[in-house]
Amino acid sequence: MKKILFLLLTLIFVSACDFQQSEPEIPNKPSGVPDKAFWVSGLDGGVFVLIEKNKNLEANEYLGEIYFVSGDIGYKGKMSIFPKDNAIIDYMNPRTYQGWDGGTLYIEGNKQLKVQE
Repeated sequence: MKKILFLLLTLIFVSACDFQQSEPEIPNKPSGVPDKAFWVSGLDGGVFVLIEKNKNLEANEYLGEIYFVSGDIGYKGKMSIFPKDNAIIDYMNPRTYQGWDGGTLYIEGNKQLKVQE
């Protein structure tokens, strides 16, 4: 009897769990956001991100533009990668990025692009 009760409770518990994983919904890009910017979702929603590299920058520097879902700019300027010995990232790949907290863009592999002040 205890085994049947245990199996029933386990079945009820497992059926109550939601195993469904869904891709985050990407909002429409506002008109002021560059076409090349891509959506990076985060715990609080997400932002549109455009990261670029050019030959005038140091090895650990990138140019970043961060836009809120409203289209307002959150940041525009130089960003530095940390740790500094990880200067090369796949900056054009949206899956590289994990979120934005207002001063740091988090990157897979425990890397960060930080706003330069």
